Amino acid sequence: MKNEVKLKVAAEEIKEILRKHDIAGAITLHAPGHGEYFVHLNPSYSCAYMHEDDQIRFHSKIENYHDKETQIEHQTNTANMLHILTQVTAINFTILEQLSETLDDEIGAYHE
Repeated sequence: MKNEVKLKVAAEEIKEILRKHDIAGAITLHAPGHGEYFVHLNPSYSCAYMHEDDQIRFHSKIENYHDKETQIEHQTNTANMLHILTQVTAINFTILEQLSETLDDEIGAYHE
């Protein structure tokens, strides 16, 4: 199986796990020569949803909920989810960037 196909298959399996456990995720996968990244932002506690596979939208109006309390809970959970995923992604980026630059310098790697 080609690496780009392998990554797409793995991504779909991971999305299924995220759905099964009702959790969000920001996932980066790698196989030699290829990378795959996706976000899963629509667990049941979130007001975010995927629209047409390339847009994130929000169900955050009161008419989307049974009551104001549920609306606020979903908005709060979504804001928290996005904040935490952003923070963790930034930490991962910082660590990986340092590792990548260190190794590149040590071995003289060049990336196109």
